[in-house]
Amino acid sequence: MDRLTLAIFVGALALLMMVLELVRRRRLEEQYSLLWLGTAAALVVLALSRDAWDRLAVAVGIAYPPTALFIVGFVAMMMILLHFSTVISKLTRQNRQAAQEIGRLRWQLHQLEKRLDEQKP
Repeated sequence: MDRLTLAIFVGALALLMMVLELVRRRRLEEQYSLLWLGTAAALVVLALSRDAWDRLAVAVGIAYPPTALFIVGFVAMMMILLHFSTVISKLTRQNRQAAQEIGRLRWQLHQLEKRLDEQKP
């Protein structure tokens, strides 16, 4: 195992352990950890099978096979970023709807309090 393969393997294993620890401490939701776990597992598998690197590099037309591993990591990060962008968009929409509902409820409460004040002798 050369130094590059070892470094990638250790890095991917560290990422895997870090994600598991964050889930264990409840600092990362399980649904979001799946993307990270999948990415780390794919990097571990690719780091351990040098033949897979070579085949992937030849299939894509990459001259230096270890570059294929970094491309896989880059694509995985782009997928994770896209997923988080959709989650943020959904949360923004829900936040806006909740703020509008709170505003409407406050207005109704204000109207009810005003009526009660008017009915007092």
